[in-house]
Amino acid sequence: MEPKLKTMRLLYKGQKMQKRLIHFKHYLIISLQNLNLHWNKTWYKYLIIFFAGLIIYTKDIYFVLQLQNNKSNYSYYEQSTKGESDSTRVRLQSFSGIKNKKEFQVVPIKNESPKEKRYKNYINNYHKLAIEEMHRYKIPASITLAQGLLETNGGKSKLATENLNHFGIKCFSKKCKKGHCSNFNDDSHKDFFRKYNSVKESYRARSIFLKKDRYKKLFNFKINDYKSWAKGLKECGYATDKKYAEKLIALIQKYNLNQFDEM
Repeated sequence: MEPKLKTMRLLYKGQKMQKRLIHFKHYLIISLQNLNLHWNKTWYKYLIIFFAGLIIYTKDIYFVLQLQNNKSNYSYYEQSTKGESDSTRVRLQSFSGIKNKKEFQVVPIKNESPKEKRYKNYINNYHKLAIEEMHRYKIPASITLAQGLLETNGGKSKLATENLNHFGIKCFSKKCKKGHCSNFNDDSHKDFFRKYNSVKESYRARSIFLKKDRYKKLFNFKINDYKSWAKGLKECGYATDKKYAEKLIALIQKYNLNQFDEM
């Protein structure tokens, strides 16, 4: 009995499908007839052309917006900066992940020297990364940029170009893997500095480094109080240079870096 029931069910389903196909065929014929009937009317042609143009225009806008969105979200600082040319440098523009959409500008300098141009290029390249770290770790972007400028000499230092280490982060591990760090001064282990795969990784490592208890008091200062942050870094022993705080403050004021502290 069971095979017969199955056969009957299949026949029933086949008949239903056949009826649906017949109905669809009639509907398609009637639709085509109506289209042919109205196509001779001028207003109908204009209407079809209008809707076709609207669809194409909408698609074009969507495509452009997608391209712009993808471009703004592209993390340029994740790429290695080795061999980076001026043509690849990113110009100042609002960062898609930051609420503040203000377009920042570096203070122009008359008769600027090659060093000043290099410093401005550094700011242009990495101010967005400094802002992102500020939003994530509450460290002033002005301080981050000033330290980066000072530690790398505007991105020119050997530590920055070879190790992508922008903040002089040292390695004190005695069980380093190959490529983890390198020695720049002598054979003493205290002069081994970390190597990073990208500038972004270097910036992130430095942010995490400042979250140590040693620098805990820094986070009691306001985000726009760059002077207290600069002095606090020196007091906490971030650098041995006695004029470290003064140098950071001078860089921030000269290049108007405190504008990036606006949240």
